[in-house]
Amino acid sequence: MPEGDRLDYSDDDGAVSIELGVSRRKLMKQLSAVGLAGGLTSFAGCSSLRSDDATETEQSTPADDGGSSDSSGQGGNDSEIPPFTRVPLVPPPTRDSLDLSEPQDPERHMAFVVHNGTNQFFTPVIAGMNDALNKLGWTGEFVGPNGNNQSKQVEIMNTKISSLEANHDLLGTTVLDASSYAAPVKRAMDKGVTVVQYNTTVNDWDFDFMMEEFGNVLPYVGQNQFPAGNAVGITAYEKAQEKLGSDTQLTVLPCIGVPGHPALQARTDGIVNAIGAQDNVEVLEQLNVSTDVSQATTRVNDAYQANNDINVILGSGFWGPAAAAKLVENEGLQDEIIVGGFDLPESTLNGIQNGTVTFTVGQDPYSQGFQPVMLGYEYVDRGIPMKDYITGVEIVDESNVEFAVQRSGSWPDLRSWQKNNY
Repeated sequence: MPEGDRLDYSDDDGAVSIELGVSRRKLMKQLSAVGLAGGLTSFAGCSSLRSDDATETEQSTPADDGGSSDSSGQGGNDSEIPPFTRVPLVPPPTRDSLDLSEPQDPERHMAFVVHNGTNQFFTPVIAGMNDALNKLGWTGEFVGPNGNNQSKQVEIMNTKISSLEANHDLLGTTVLDASSYAAPVKRAMDKGVTVVQYNTTVNDWDFDFMMEEFGNVLPYVGQNQFPAGNAVGITAYEKAQEKLGSDTQLTVLPCIGVPGHPALQARTDGIVNAIGAQDNVEVLEQLNVSTDVSQATTRVNDAYQANNDINVILGSGFWGPAAAAKLVENEGLQDEIIVGGFDLPESTLNGIQNGTVTFTVGQDPYSQGFQPVMLGYEYVDRGIPMKDYITGVEIVDESNVEFAVQRSGSWPDLRSWQKNNY
């Protein structure tokens, strides 16, 4: 993540830990300690995808409902059988105490572990977690490394699993690859700790893998990134048709912050897949802009100076659009270049307002915090199998940016309300 979006925090363990489900005052003190209590508009989060069948790039478009899908039938006329969501009826670890004739709804604890505890994207995620925990009377905590650190996250997961009560508590986690996270997740589930994925998952954790490895399907709450990338590509093409004319040859520069990252690469592949299939389009090789905005600005500017035919710049995060906005502003290209990407940082929303950015796509971070708690409750206290909750594609452009700014700026108001009502 860029230097400006990295929050200053450190402790002896190199981890960020925030207790959730507590009074708003106590939560605010914790958030202030890690720099999350201020402006909440710098959302630069990432997530990956749940899909069923890999393409040549190992990314694919999943079923519309985002669930793990299967198909069966009698065949006939080579017609494709629509996908459907498979939901295994696996009893929860609370089965022995589950009595729907006289439900007890005990207080539970849910630990949320993330791969980057200092990314401000997770501020609205925390707000969603806290709302849900308080509605149920549960407690919880948000824990992550000081910076983006996958191995440290796995270490934190193992520590938290040891502290959670067997057949009672829950764990929410982001998953960045198929191998590193399998052992701690299996350990948690063998202990009777219910596990939910949020914000980030990987293509390899499909239905068959999870049933064989864990004996149950872990739900995923977040955006499906390959389809979201398709949405960015299609939207960019439509915007170019409107702004530059239907006969204009488009030269597209796709930008990525971390090549090969499961979410960012899936988004980029989706962008290229969609816009590359349109008429009069040349897609250039993806540009590694890094996760530093100043570095990204230099690299995008150099790419444009080397090829002035570039008239569409699309990012799989906010770094590409941030850099492209600087180029548009400095060169006076507001009427000549389409700029789009992901997430709702303040710089991107301001760019849409002043015309240096054309559009962006949000991924609903609030629901990525709220829904894992509710899915867990349905399972452990009502016996309802958990299912994926796909947060979808939220396109923000000049037609609705004012409300997007209003909503992002209202997160502190929500916190104040929570403080007065919890």
